[in-house]
Amino acid sequence: MDIISIIAGLLKDTKSLIEFEEQIKILMQKVFTQWVGDVFEELDKTIKQKKLEEGWEYCRSDNRSVQFLFGSVTFKRSLMHDKRGNSHYPLDEWLGLVPHQRYSPLVELKVAELASENTYREVADILKEWTAVSLSHT
Repeated sequence: MDIISIIAGLLKDTKSLIEFEEQIKILMQKVFTQWVGDVFEELDKTIKQKKLEEGWEYCRSDNRSVQFLFGSVTFKRSLMHDKRGNSHYPLDEWLGLVPHQRYSPLVELKVAELASENTYREVADILKEWTAVSLSHT
């Protein structure tokens, strides 16, 4: 089904323009986060091939999820060993993600900004909203 048919179906199935707009926002976030995940996986393939040509060894692919302002992006990336036997996730390194990082640098920056202007409880509630919104769309 193409995107126009999906949007037409949403317009037909919603009871108001407000509900339609809410459903479109959910659809846009879902599609966009999937596209970003697909781009990351394609980039991983390119990086993996380059590293293989440099003599690195491929071990396996692992899933990773990162919360961005626009939603949670899940993607597979390659675990590889360099020539010395050290383990790396080359895509993570290329993106600038450190191990166990769950939030994008921009989300972390926004949280720091919010924390300087609000109570910790208010920041926690905002984070809960961001996470709940992106989780409800997956």
